[in-house]
Amino acid sequence: MAGIQRSTPLVVQYLYVHGDGEAFFYPTSRSSSAVQVANRYLECALAQAATLRLREVDCDLALVTNLGDPASLGGTGAKLIARLESLGVQIMPTEYRHRPVDTGEHYKDYISSRYVLDAILAAGEGQPADRQLWLTDLDCVWPDAERVFAATPPAPEIGYVCIPYPPEWDAVGFGAHGTRTAIGALALDMGGSERLPNWVGGELLTGTPPVLRALVEACVQIDRRLAGEGVMLATEEQTLTLVGALGLAQFSDLSEVARRILTGPRHGAAKVEQPLRYGLWHLPSEKGLSLRRAANAMLANRPARLRRDLADPTRAARRFNVAGTGIARRVRDDGWLIAQRLRR
Repeated sequence: MAGIQRSTPLVVQYLYVHGDGEAFFYPTSRSSSAVQVANRYLECALAQAATLRLREVDCDLALVTNLGDPASLGGTGAKLIARLESLGVQIMPTEYRHRPVDTGEHYKDYISSRYVLDAILAAGEGQPADRQLWLTDLDCVWPDAERVFAATPPAPEIGYVCIPYPPEWDAVGFGAHGTRTAIGALALDMGGSERLPNWVGGELLTGTPPVLRALVEACVQIDRRLAGEGVMLATEEQTLTLVGALGLAQFSDLSEVARRILTGPRHGAAKVEQPLRYGLWHLPSEKGLSLRRAANAMLANRPARLRRDLADPTRAARRFNVAGTGIARRVRDDGWLIAQRLRR
């Protein structure tokens, strides 16, 4: 009997570009202006696309963004978009229609958090019902995409990365409904039965277009219901966690193949053991460092060393600081960062 034929996976990155005068806060981007932030994230998008294209992974790529004219981001932004397109990344212009409610406090910290909902709808439009969409944060790399794709959950399940926060850990830092315990209590108040839900990380969501569209509708309905009760959840992770706690979506944990990994010496998170076992690394601390270096190599049309590193998991782990860093590497990295700032 012939095996089941699946449509080619579609990897979807998404970027919301802030308008003039719009407040925002991205502590790991090492940037301040809206243009700088957008270009930094486009560098991440280019680095991620390169980790797939240089390994000749069988997948299609898309970038959902509200960016209009790339020239509005200056010469660097225009070059980044052009290089992405040269790698076969389809640019999908998409408005931001699912903005969170502006309550004033902390709004700048999570203003773009729900753009993933627009990305789901834009990327899924016109796609075959069985096609697997992989929505990722921009600051991800794929050392072993085949391993991740092989873990594709069956519909109607939605793949995600479960973040192992302690029950009382405030994952969003805003106080209200920021813990697993608090989301569980909210779910009970809303008629659910899950007292301590798994925390749904937002760096990876995967499913078929119909299943993901249903997820978006569940999020919208939850937001409306909570708004009527004077409650607002700040981030998409909180909403997704609540949706799961209420049984409105079936989530499947892919943390055996994908992982959020904090790098460098200045974070307080536990060390991730055996990083080479994962096929997708989410690297929020590497936006201005190894991801930027990879993007620079692609912009300069010098991909050979990056290709060699990606072909060897151990070298890839060193390149992206996943395997840990010694004093000599930290000194080199700090010197590189200083040099980048002096060039501005």
